[in-house]
Amino acid sequence: MLDYELGDYESQLISRIYEAALTPELWSEVLQSITNVCGAHQSTLFFYDAQCRARNFAVADKTRREIIEKYLCEFIDIEAARMHLQLSRLKEGEVATPADLLRVTGGSYEDLVGAEYMEKLMPQLQFCAGIILLHDNMTCSGMGLRRFTPPYELEDSAIDFLRRITPHLVQAIKIHNHLSEVKQVNQAIKEVLQRINQGVFLLDHNLRVIFSNPEAARILESRAVLEIGRQGKLYLTGEKENRQLQSVFQSLIQPAQGMVRQVKKAISMATGASCQSKPLKLTISLVDTQTNNELNKEGIAIAVFVTDPERPGSLSDTYMQQAYALTPTECSIMKTLLKNKNIGDIAEMRGTTLETARSQLKLILQKTGTHSQVELSRLLIALNNDV
Repeated sequence: MLDYELGDYESQLISRIYEAALTPELWSEVLQSITNVCGAHQSTLFFYDAQCRARNFAVADKTRREIIEKYLCEFIDIEAARMHLQLSRLKEGEVATPADLLRVTGGSYEDLVGAEYMEKLMPQLQFCAGIILLHDNMTCSGMGLRRFTPPYELEDSAIDFLRRITPHLVQAIKIHNHLSEVKQVNQAIKEVLQRINQGVFLLDHNLRVIFSNPEAARILESRAVLEIGRQGKLYLTGEKENRQLQSVFQSLIQPAQGMVRQVKKAISMATGASCQSKPLKLTISLVDTQTNNELNKEGIAIAVFVTDPERPGSLSDTYMQQAYALTPTECSIMKTLLKNKNIGDIAEMRGTTLETARSQLKLILQKTGTHSQVELSRLLIALNNDV
């Protein structure tokens, strides 16, 4: 083990560990330092989420990238499952030696991960020590150190070093877990925003549009009352309405003196009414700047949601059939109801008796869990708006 001064090299390494929690690309450098200090030949780190594979990652110093990718594709599930099954007696933050594994599992590390794992990923490497960094029902994380040549046991001073830095490794992985979860949620939010039937504009602190979804683009093209100017700012073509809109923006970004900035304030307004068209409905909301998330990192300050009451309906037959086990005929009846037709109109349009139409409606109510035509209409409107 290399000599170092506590408070110098070690304190710098601990600082680097927390930096890696925020910037995962730094884990490779951290592992290299731990490998060198402990006198090992290789160290590895993995994070596993059973519910979201996109969050999984693995880092190994002195290891080719294709080996790491093979591990992520073929072996990380196996290692995580065996950790859950056989290492549950080890506590988070506990440094485990080969003797500890033998005591807990009755076998060696090679027995734990399997011969194929060792042959394809770690030929000639022998396990020296490992640490359980995170272990719950859905996620787990661990670090391991290995040597090519004997002696395969780490020195006592190396084990003591690992025990000193382990609390920081555990905390760093928990930070990473939280941040990557938030990032994944925010990515999912953006994917949802792309699909919903409301126009969405996300504005930065300078009130420039930095994101808009397909429905927002359709509204800009089809409704002349809302536009994006040369500076990338959202405005209304009506002078009076635009003054009101810009005033709302400013009140959210820069509240009047003496007023407390309201993080979760939402304001609604209608615009663009004419004898030919119904008004657009705008809901303007300030993005929560107190939360450390990807939307904040991208500089998003305000979200504008635009509802177009004249938007063509997009209730999918496939969705309705899958969600409520409806037949094509029942889907057609539901869409007819959405056009403000009554049960008599439906019977006449379909060439059936009123009694048949009522029986079909009764079955639709049962399948959708509604109890009246009014409740069913509300459900249809909500589904059609896809909000």
